[in-house]
Amino acid sequence: MSQFRHEITVIMVASPGFRSLIGCYAEMIAGNPSARIYSTDEGGLSGLVAELKCSALTERVDLIVSEWMKDPKIMQRLLRIAQELELPAVFIRPGTTQPGGRLVVSTSGGPNICEQMWVAREISTRIGRPLEILHWQDEGCFGRRCCSAGDFAVEKILSHLLGIQPVVHQPAGSDFITGVAEWLAPDDLLIMGAPSSLRWTADFAGSLPDQVEKRIKNPLFLFSSPEGCVRLRRLFWGELIKPQMRADGKEEALSLLVDNLVDHNQLPAHCKAEILRRVLKREKRQSAAVDCETAFPHVTLPGCFGVVCSMGIFPEGVDFKSADGSLSRFICLFVTPEGFSDEYLTALAKIAKRMVLPDVRQALLRSETFVQALDILEPNSK
Repeated sequence: MSQFRHEITVIMVASPGFRSLIGCYAEMIAGNPSARIYSTDEGGLSGLVAELKCSALTERVDLIVSEWMKDPKIMQRLLRIAQELELPAVFIRPGTTQPGGRLVVSTSGGPNICEQMWVAREISTRIGRPLEILHWQDEGCFGRRCCSAGDFAVEKILSHLLGIQPVVHQPAGSDFITGVAEWLAPDDLLIMGAPSSLRWTADFAGSLPDQVEKRIKNPLFLFSSPEGCVRLRRLFWGELIKPQMRADGKEEALSLLVDNLVDHNQLPAHCKAEILRRVLKREKRQSAAVDCETAFPHVTLPGCFGVVCSMGIFPEGVDFKSADGSLSRFICLFVTPEGFSDEYLTALAKIAKRMVLPDVRQALLRSETFVQALDILEPNSK
């Protein structure tokens, strides 16, 4: 049975001079004015690490929001601790100017793109600044662009589901830092993804974010998401993926998926009508249908603890009022807490990256059982 709570818990790491500013951003990102913020001085590294671990072990923690530490060794240690505790983390460098221009999400198809876009959307909404995506394409490898069409397709899906329509820029070159420095206006805020955990066998010093911090004076955000903690096999179990379904319309399809969550004790039965009402209301504002014959309806439930999802495969299709008029054959209904949910964003991105592949969709349409569908959606490595 899903549990319920009433607020998001944020650990804030900041020296006294930056505590107010970091706290302000933490509340924006948490998306909940009742979020509790734990403040920890940078102080000694061992004491800081011990306090972070203690806080994460004694109660559920959703997010770390930290000042960008001047010492790269402390940055590296905090990134590692966030991974060990399986917590998303945002590191903030205020910069020499206040962010009065654009919020720029810099990406080349990395693993943190969904979370970067979510954070940018929340801050953009709060401070009323435009959001743009800088999709850098590295031409350093034999003069070829390294980003695939699939990366662009996933970004398009995520933008639609997050309710944003950012301007997308696609500059290319062999020197990311010089190119971005020339492209940014002085008051733009740059949001980047952290290096892969594989990169942490070396020092944070000399990594791309470290070089950007030293050479670009703009306000900076660095987002780190825990790697490997969200597996679709933990999200989908029993028969939470149902192949070969049929429905006469959107409302019936959504009702069947809500029923499936209740049947699996993922939602209390008394919430069924309210959840269906909420998701249909959201559909009236904006269809959850995206390209690749897929729809990702999403509803938040106050006090919901964790993320639940039911996926239905409808070979005959369901009319979700997609922009191109196509039917949706794959419907993933998410129910999540209000505010920031890294599990939801990570799962959404993982499923979207599979659904943009035509071979995956065709195989799912042919699947007859939950096990077959899950093996297609997340192949089991042996």
